[in-house]
Amino acid sequence: MSSRSDGWSFVTNHARVLGAIAADPNTRLRDIAETVGITERTAAHIVNDLERAGYVTKTRDGRRNRYVVDEGRKLRQAGMGGLEAAQLLALLLDVFERSPLS
Repeated sequence: MSSRSDGWSFVTNHARVLGAIAADPNTRLRDIAETVGITERTAAHIVNDLERAGYVTKTRDGRRNRYVVDEGRKLRQAGMGGLEAAQLLALLLDVFERSPLS
């Protein structure tokens, strides 16, 4: 049974977007949206959330954006015991290497 059909997932779209950015810092919003299975508008909102929270820095590179993930940033989730973004990303990227984000 697919978690998507249940309406929830263990890994949030924010974490999935962060993983997509970490996997390819030059990725486009269109590609993030397709990879995660969300709309481009939702991807833009999530990237902005991650940027405001300090997890991602976005800079213009010509007509495209380039992203840098602050891997030392502590996760906001209560009870995560000071887990850093890099630790979560290592786990996510390892899993995503074996299967797609969707």
